[in-house]
Amino acid sequence: AARRRGGDGGAPSSHAHGSTTAQPEPRLAWTVEMRRLIVLLAAGLPPTQAYGGSTSGMRVLSRAAVPWREYSGLADAVAGFVQREGEALAALRTCSPLMSEDVDWRDVRARLVAREKQEAQKSEAEGNTESDVPGDSISGFVYESPLIEQGSVILGGTLQDFGFALRQQYFHKSVMLLLQHDDGFTKGIILNRPSGLELDGWRVWFGGDVGEGGMFRGRDAKGAAEITCLHSIQSKAAELVSVPVIRGVYYSTLESAQALVEQGEAEKQDFWLFAGYAGWAPRQLQGEVDRNSWYLAAADSAVLLRELLHQGTDLPPPSAGAASAGDGLQTWEKLMCSIGKQNEVFRTRGSLEDRMLKEWVSVYLLPRSPPKPRSATPLLPSDAVGLVLRSGQETKRYTLQDQFMHKALVLIVYESSNVCIGLVLNRVTSFAVELKAPSSSRRRICFGGQSKLRTLDADENGLLWLHRRPDYAGTKIGSSGLYRIPSKQAAAMVAEGSAKVSDFLIVAGAVAWDRPDLEELLNEGDLELVPKAQRLWDGVWSLAGMAEGEGVGDASLSDGTAIWWAATNLGDFNADTNDDNEAPMSLRAMPTPQVADEALRDWLNFFGGHRSVSDAADEESR
Repeated sequence: AARRRGGDGGAPSSHAHGSTTAQPEPRLAWTVEMRRLIVLLAAGLPPTQAYGGSTSGMRVLSRAAVPWREYSGLADAVAGFVQREGEALAALRTCSPLMSEDVDWRDVRARLVAREKQEAQKSEAEGNTESDVPGDSISGFVYESPLIEQGSVILGGTLQDFGFALRQQYFHKSVMLLLQHDDGFTKGIILNRPSGLELDGWRVWFGGDVGEGGMFRGRDAKGAAEITCLHSIQSKAAELVSVPVIRGVYYSTLESAQALVEQGEAEKQDFWLFAGYAGWAPRQLQGEVDRNSWYLAAADSAVLLRELLHQGTDLPPPSAGAASAGDGLQTWEKLMCSIGKQNEVFRTRGSLEDRMLKEWVSVYLLPRSPPKPRSATPLLPSDAVGLVLRSGQETKRYTLQDQFMHKALVLIVYESSNVCIGLVLNRVTSFAVELKAPSSSRRRICFGGQSKLRTLDADENGLLWLHRRPDYAGTKIGSSGLYRIPSKQAAAMVAEGSAKVSDFLIVAGAVAWDRPDLEELLNEGDLELVPKAQRLWDGVWSLAGMAEGEGVGDASLSDGTAIWWAATNLGDFNADTNDDNEAPMSLRAMPTPQVADEALRDWLNFFGGHRSVSDAADEESR
C-alpha cells in the first residue's frame, strides 16, 4: 500500500522522524512487514504467536511511510495488534485506503502472494530487482490457503486411502465453492459438473448430492430440489435478493433469478444454476481436510466466473438436441496447477477414478432413457427359493455402486410376499475359517452381500454354511441342489472326520431386495435368471479352496468373473436346454475387461483383501 502511494501525505514533522521526506527504505520495510502480518493472519496464527510478543514489526508498520496527518495515535493502535486481532485490522484499515470496510481480505492476501511470486521470479532473473507491477493489475488469483471460510474453494483430493472410485464419484476432482461456513454448518456447491439437463431454459449444474430433488440421481435423491443461482450482478435490485459469497460473486434462489429476468434487471445468461449442494456438520470438513480428502484454496470472482463461463460455452446448449455434459477435470487441473500441485495432476491423470467419474457423468448428467415397459407377467416365479441369478450382460448398474454385484451369481435363499434374500456366491475373500480337525481344515469365506444374516442357520458372526451332499444333514434350498446347515453342526462333522471342510461353502452377508425392486431389476436386464445352475457348483466351490500350507494372504484370488461368464453360456432361463448332467460343451471367449471390471477388482482389493497387481509385483521383487 505504501509503495503504491509513494510519498503522498504532505511534509512530515521534523521532530517525529528526523527527515524531511519519506525514504524508499521505510516504504520497503512497510511492505515486508505488511506481507508478513497478513500472511501469518491467513495461516490462522494468533497474533501473539505470529510476532512472539515483540512489537518491533508493529513499530515498523506504524511509522514507515505513513502520512503524518494520519499518524496521530496510530502507533498505539497498531501496537495493540499483538493483543487483539480486531484492533490490528482496524489499525490497518486506518493505515491504507485499501483497507476499507468493503475490501475482501482474500484480495489482499492474494495480492501479497502474487507479488511475492512475481518478485521471486524476477529476483532470480535480475538479481533482487523490486517488482514494479501495480497491485491493481492482478485480474484473477488462485492460491493455496490453510483457511476454511465462506468463499473458500476446495479441490477434490487425490491422496486419501479410499478415494472416490467406488462411491460418490461426483466428488472426485471436484471444485467446490463454500457458500456458508460457521459453527453450525458448512455448505458448498460443486462448480465443475455441468449437465446436459435444462430447467426453464437454463443449463443445470450438479451442485451436490443433497437437495438435488431427483433431477440427477432419481430414487437415490436426498431431499427436495434446492436450486442455487450464482451471478455477478451488482444492481440494487439484485442486491436485495442475493447473498454475497466473495466480492463479485453472489447467489440467489431460482425464483429471485426468474423475477430479475422478468423485470429486465438481468438476462438468463447472467446466472449459473446449481441443483443440490454438499453439507458438512461442525468440524467435519476440517477432519476430511486432515485426511487428505481436499485441497484448500482461495480464488477471486474473475477466476471462478471465467471457469464457469468456459465450461458452459464449451458445451452445446441442451436445447440444441445433442445433450452433452462435462466432467470438469480440466477445470480442476487448471486450479491445481495454480496452487502448485502440478505433480498430482500428472500423477493421477487417466486414473481409474477419472474413468469412473466419466462413467458417472454419462449415467447421471445426461437425460435418462425411459424405463422399459413392464412385463405383463411376473418375471420372478412365485417359488423363488433356490433360483440363481446372474448380473445382466449389458447392465451398467453395478459399475458405480455395489460393485460386488458386477458379474455376480446370486442364490435366492429366502422369499416372502414382500422380500427376497440372496447370497452372492462368487466373491471369495482372503479371510478364512480354520477348524480343529485331523486334516486340512481351512476354508476361505465368500462375501455374500452387505447385509448381515441373523437367521437361516447363520451363526453369531453372520456366517452361513452351504453344502451339496444329500447324505449330510441340513435344510434343502429349493431346487438348487444346495443345503444350508448350522455352523456348529458342520464343524462337529469336520472334527469327527465324517465331512471335510472343502465340502462346504462359507458365506458372510446377504443381499436383500423388496420383491417389486427385484422384479424391476429383472425387467431392466440388470439381473437374469440362470438355467441349470447345478453345472456351476464345481467351479464355485473351487474358488474358496486353500492348498496345504497356504497362508491366508499367499494366493492371488479369483474375482469370480469366469464363473459368471460360464453362467451366461448356459443360455436363457426359459429356453430349452440339454440334460442337467451335461456340462457346457464350449465357452465363448470372455469379453475385454471394461472399467466395471477394474472397479470390481478395486472393490475386492479394498474390501475382500485381494492383492492388487502392484502389491503382487512388489512382493515378487522382494
